[in-house]
Amino acid sequence: MTITFLEAYTLYGRDSAAIAKACGIDESEAYNRMAAQADIDHEKLSAEARAWRDRNRDLCASLFREARG
Repeated sequence: MTITFLEAYTLYGRDSAAIAKACGIDESEAYNRMAAQADIDHEKLSAEARAWRDRNRDLCASLFREARG
């Protein structure tokens, strides 16, 4: 029985051999898919980090204005 790449990626992390075996694909294909998924994860994290930074910047500016009166 094979599983999807994302299921295998969740189960095995960055173990390309285990992912390849679980998905029934070549290890090089598993590695390429892992690299693509890492790019997606990085973009998502970057967007979340930017949103967090912006919220905190706005909050700090608001608190600073309140403190100044």
